[in-house]
Amino acid sequence: MKGQAVLIVLLVVAVALGFGLSIISQSVTDTEIAGHSEESARVFNAAEAGIEDALKNLSLIVGEGLQTIPVGDINVNYEVSGNNFLEAVYQENETATVVLGVADTLTIEWGESCPGAASLLITVIDSNNQIKRYGWNACDLGDDFTYVLTPGSDGYLRKQVLAVAANDELVKIRPIYNQAQIRVTGDNLPVQAYGIDSTAQQPLTLESKAIQVSRTVPATPSIFDYVLFSGTNIIK
Repeated sequence: MKGQAVLIVLLVVAVALGFGLSIISQSVTDTEIAGHSEESARVFNAAEAGIEDALKNLSLIVGEGLQTIPVGDINVNYEVSGNNFLEAVYQENETATVVLGVADTLTIEWGESCPGAASLLITVIDSNNQIKRYGWNACDLGDDFTYVLTPGSDGYLRKQVLAVAANDELVKIRPIYNQAQIRVTGDNLPVQAYGIDSTAQQPLTLESKAIQVSRTVPATPSIFDYVLFSGTNIIK
């Protein structure tokens, strides 16, 4: 009986010891995970700080190579590139704004297949705030818009070349009836979109994070396309 009692006591002690060690091990693991999560968040926030710093000086640092800023004890490197073309998906009634610079023609490609491809409303604004408008259909809709037949390249359904005058400054492109993948190219176009790559690394733990952001040149929101502007009083 004494031998059985001793054995039972030893078993209880072993179970209790194992349970205690398990709790200690779990606590250590939880602490390590929490510490790693906190460090990871710090490094990610530092990479975001690189993006914010780049956004303050986009036009000044585009193409200038790697920029470095310290964020506490974390090293942050970022680089800004510029694209002289525009290519993105635009929702129905969302506006793509193209800054012309000295360009005299634009090539606009859009659409995937008929039926269902979006039509485009084109607005050209000159330095005197005079406006010219065009309407292009990718599919034959039988309305007053121009039915564009020229096929695009790289999977685009349609392509149209738009001639612009020397005093034209902006072209606004609005898809209607559907969303549209739109690509705009042209000789001598200034930068239309920026790409920002930011990388942050903690030198001791080597924890690193990278963020990539793209943005177009600043433009008024699409809702302002419906606003009437005048340098003097508006007479009805």
